Amino acid sequence: MCLDPFADGKKVLGAGLLLLAIGVMATHAHALDLIPDIFKDTTINRYIWKLQEQHVALSPSTDDKTPGMAKNQHPVVLDVGEVRDALSALELWVEGGFFRNEEAVPVLSTGQVSTMVRYVVEALAQAEPDEDAVFNIRGYGNVALDIVKERYWTAGRIFYAEDKLNVIIGSYQVKKDRGIRQAEGAAGILNNYADLRFDHGDRDNAAKMPGRIVTTPGVTLNAERGRERPDWVRIDIPAAVAAYRDSLIPEEEKKREAKIKREASRLTLERRQMREEMARLRKELNNIKSAGVRPQDLEQRLATLQELKDKQLITDDEFQERRQAILEEI
Repeated sequence: MCLDPFADGKKVLGAGLLLLAIGVMATHAHALDLIPDIFKDTTINRYIWKLQEQHVALSPSTDDKTPGMAKNQHPVVLDVGEVRDALSALELWVEGGFFRNEEAVPVLSTGQVSTMVRYVVEALAQAEPDEDAVFNIRGYGNVALDIVKERYWTAGRIFYAEDKLNVIIGSYQVKKDRGIRQAEGAAGILNNYADLRFDHGDRDNAAKMPGRIVTTPGVTLNAERGRERPDWVRIDIPAAVAAYRDSLIPEEEKKREAKIKREASRLTLERRQMREEMARLRKELNNIKSAGVRPQDLEQRLATLQELKDKQLITDDEFQERRQAILEEI
């Protein structure tokens, strides 16, 4: 005979808790098993860097079916600072609503670029001609009055061809469903990516983008089939880097630099004019010396000197000194 009136309820509750615990453990295991499968369509040859779901790796090129498609110029040695600024220069036009204009936002945040750039350069230096560098990198967006940070991921493909750095964005700022994230957090489940799917992009199919990457100096949209791909850009690194670095200079600083350059140009012109004038004077002096002194001029100077002596305006010693100097010019 059961003396505890709540025994059956306790048994049910205990069984429920046991099932919940098993479910949580299964979910953890399931999440761990599925992390490698979030890129089911991408073959990874080898990882250059990997941290959980983030990585930079080498993958077989997605060869375009278009005849004459340029081959990768791999391996290629690039400057880390230049590639960093080239990637930082990429912006995306995000289409606004009916009452707002389009606005440009960075394709990759400063943190994303800083995290991946060294590994991207290393990957391209190791890549074979038939390999691309692929990446998946985490970023953080502001929510809840900029107090809470929300994770997002951007994935893509990078390769060097026709002296240009090509970047294809496959997944742009993919975010985990907030409701799923809260439910998993309440159950103690962290870093579960099983419900996410990332795309490294390819040469044949355009990825779904919320807008298009902006064309700026050195940055052009790829259009080998006669249509521009909003997700694929070709970067002339020197031109893009120069434009990006110039955009970082404040307008006031540019005005000061322009003023300094104008002043330097004015001083250079004045110095050149001065040198030309000095050269002209030297030439005239040489012409005078080469022509010699005319006798008439000497006679006139001696007569003037004698007149000054007769009028006792100079002493005998001064007369003799000046007379000797004039005669030495003959």
